[in-house]
Amino acid sequence: MAATRFDLSHPPFNLLTLPEASALSAAADVLFFGDEQEILPAGSAVDSLYLVMKGLVREMVGEDIVGVYREDEAFDCRALAMGKTTHKFVAHEEALLCAFPRQEVLALTEKNHAFGAHFFATVSDKFGQLAQKQGRREWQSLFAAKISDVGTHPPLFMDATETIADAARFMREQHRRSIFVRDGERIGIFTTGNFCGIVADGVPGHTPLRESAQFSLLSCENNDYLFNALLLMTRQNIHRVVVTEKGAPIGVLAQVDLLSYFSNHSLSIAQQLKMAVTVDDLERAAQDMVVLISTLAAQGMKMPQLARLVQALNAQLMARLWQTVAPPDVFAGTALLALGSEGRGEQILKTDQDNALIIAEGVDEKKVEQAAQEFTEQMIRLGYPPCPGGIMVNQPAWRHTVRDWGRVLQGWARQSQGEALMNLAIFLDAETIAGPPSWLAACRNALRAGLTDDSTWLSRMALPVLQFQNKKVDGGFWWQMLNREENASLDIKKAAIFPVVHGVRVLALEADVVATNTFDRLEALVSKSILEQPLADDIAESLAFLMRLRLDVGLELLYEKKALSNNVDTASLSTLDKDLLKDALLVVKRFKQAINQRYCLDRF
Repeated sequence: MAATRFDLSHPPFNLLTLPEASALSAAADVLFFGDEQEILPAGSAVDSLYLVMKGLVREMVGEDIVGVYREDEAFDCRALAMGKTTHKFVAHEEALLCAFPRQEVLALTEKNHAFGAHFFATVSDKFGQLAQKQGRREWQSLFAAKISDVGTHPPLFMDATETIADAARFMREQHRRSIFVRDGERIGIFTTGNFCGIVADGVPGHTPLRESAQFSLLSCENNDYLFNALLLMTRQNIHRVVVTEKGAPIGVLAQVDLLSYFSNHSLSIAQQLKMAVTVDDLERAAQDMVVLISTLAAQGMKMPQLARLVQALNAQLMARLWQTVAPPDVFAGTALLALGSEGRGEQILKTDQDNALIIAEGVDEKKVEQAAQEFTEQMIRLGYPPCPGGIMVNQPAWRHTVRDWGRVLQGWARQSQGEALMNLAIFLDAETIAGPPSWLAACRNALRAGLTDDSTWLSRMALPVLQFQNKKVDGGFWWQMLNREENASLDIKKAAIFPVVHGVRVLALEADVVATNTFDRLEALVSKSILEQPLADDIAESLAFLMRLRLDVGLELLYEKKALSNNVDTASLSTLDKDLLKDALLVVKRFKQAINQRYCLDRF
């Protein structure tokens, strides 16, 4: 802003109008602090908002660094709103600061609501506001759209005693591709897709509709989000869903309706996967998925939604690949599982493989071994790197019958520490990709039967939350920034994502929560009064932000044709992202402390 005394083009000052920025600039003072001079002691009253014009300032909690401020970065917005700071601020090297009077700033927060939100918002609110800013594009509104916004085809009914030939004539006359079928209290659906089987099987035209209609309806409520209908179609490889109101069918939402509303190709990719015959076909679909992810991320789709959509597509890809490489008897006699982040529905880019098999009794083990090896090799070809820990179906340790899985899981649970407990944690996130889901449920039942109400065991299970708690991970990148290193790198998985995911996983295990997704687990833990709503909201929003940062880095690496990494160059982040990263890391620290206290981890 050229008309102001100081450069106020950075957050939060970029939210001000030019007259507001000019007035604030005119009221400012310039202050100088020498190297290691204390600017604000912890617990002190705050009478100014500071903008760094030159030098470096570090934010401290005790002896720990929790933030670093360089040129054009402001502090401490939250303390200004509260009237005092809980942290200490020190000039790391000679610092020239611009000090804006508190009363002037607070007056602007009342006049300018966007500016005010930056000061008074909770952590979850701030992350939500970021999503809103990213979502100003028209695209963002699509993911808030309800099925009722699109409209459905009014329902047409026929009686179950009428014939297939009657239905064909009626559907042609009405230009419909589906009708509802009444059979007493039951409601079914009959679609043009049924005719393929009817013709292939030589079913006579006088056959009653009840013989061919489907009475297990896949449906969504009319007030549900359109995205959930998209997800259901994608997961089930179907062209339409029944729309209900209070459980009663009121119409049909067809794939063509969604395609006309969504401009992406997620359904097209689902169809590619469904029609794939060779691994080459799957490879093309996998490449299209990367383009889709990049497009949706750039257009503001929220990370939890994007991750779930990718999970649905990945599940189809892996199921189709397993069906392609496994002999029919092996495919029919196995259940393919996705583990870890893929099982939780939180892996967006292809980081590594985490999968396992449940094998029916009596299936040829040699054929299973050959198919599993081929599956792993083809997954690598499709862009899924091998798991460094060997958690893949080509490893005998990750292929068992239901009975043997029960023994393995109980054996892991009997261990007090180490690799066994982490293997157990990975399996807790399992999701069935292909095969009977009841087999996985049986494995989980066997695990639960082997668990005891042992607080010490739960504590050892929770201990990895603090596994990476050291200065190199938690605070090393802050020192890199203080030393003005160009690549102030943070391993975002070790420092933040893993502690959140594993801490929530252990709480869910203790509370017998069946959900595997971290965001779903958080909701369940709130409902069971294990976590308070504000903390759960902060954790969820922080995790979504961290996933977005990780995705941004991953997409950049893919563009540069480099291997994926969890390292984020914090020095290259925007001022806003640095501020949000600081907030996210403080939330993670608060959550780790809560886990530490709950499970008394200091005794280990």
